[in-house]
Amino acid sequence: MTEDMTFAGFLHQVSPTYRWDYPYLRYIQRALQLMTDGVTEKLMILSPPRHIKTAMTTVRYAAYRRARQPFLRVLLSGPSQQLANNYSRRAALVAGGAFRAAGVGQALAGYGADLIIIDDPIRLFDQASAVELERMYEWYTTSVATRLLQGGQIMLNQSRVHQDDLAGRILKSPDGPHWTVVQLPAEAEEDDPLGRALGAALIPERYGRRALASIRAAIGADEYAALYQQRPRDR
Repeated sequence: MTEDMTFAGFLHQVSPTYRWDYPYLRYIQRALQLMTDGVTEKLMILSPPRHIKTAMTTVRYAAYRRARQPFLRVLLSGPSQQLANNYSRRAALVAGGAFRAAGVGQALAGYGADLIIIDDPIRLFDQASAVELERMYEWYTTSVATRLLQGGQIMLNQSRVHQDDLAGRILKSPDGPHWTVVQLPAEAEEDDPLGRALGAALIPERYGRRALASIRAAIGADEYAALYQQRPRDR
């Protein structure tokens, strides 16, 4: 890999059999390139489940940054320690730097990071109790945010599950205006960032209108609004 290779170029080089040219993936790639170039310090990516967000935005982006900057110190946090370890094994490189994986809620004392990636801190609605949501936000403010070194960057990559999930709490906090937010609903709404027609899907051949309607019927309107449209409702 050359030092000037873009993230999009890296994706095609390391995983040429994947399709990386969906408009929404290119949109996310541009946002990640701005982060790579130092334009963005805090990035939040909100998108539906099963839309390649972890494979591209968490695993391969971490590998890309380490390939460009071998001595970068990366902290990757997943919904559990097992998943965080799995992500890190797929993303970590051997040349210098440091790479630490930690499950959400794990203590992080003694570790500083240039790049922090948090992936889907809550995956299930039954985990989104008031106590759990408060515990998670406290973990973020006391353990995660304090690990970021001067000039460091942080990315949150998730599907919404509750108005007070980690994304919601951050956006409502005094730090909220400092975050760049990429919000991509499964079905296009008004003023769609991709310019889609109303109701158009992100991946029509895999999750078209019929498939999404079936998912909505199965999980319910509230869960669908949160997980797939990134608009959790007040229950």
